Amino acid sequence: MPVFPPRFTIVELATGVEHGPLDSWEEVAMCLAFAKLSRDEVEVVEDISVMAKLTAAPW
Repeated sequence: MPVFPPRFTIVELATGVEHGPLDSWEEVAMCLAFAKLSRDEVEVVEDISVMAKLTAAPW
């Protein structure tokens, strides 16, 4: 199985609106700044491959 880097999705807790998928934590930070959301107002969901979890790939 190939090891892919993780992808991130931002979910607004108040509305359920999803932003993403994003490829890095830097993109998550830019999206939060652009949408004027704080970290307390959202949940960041990380989609990481099973092989990355099993082999502890350093993402």
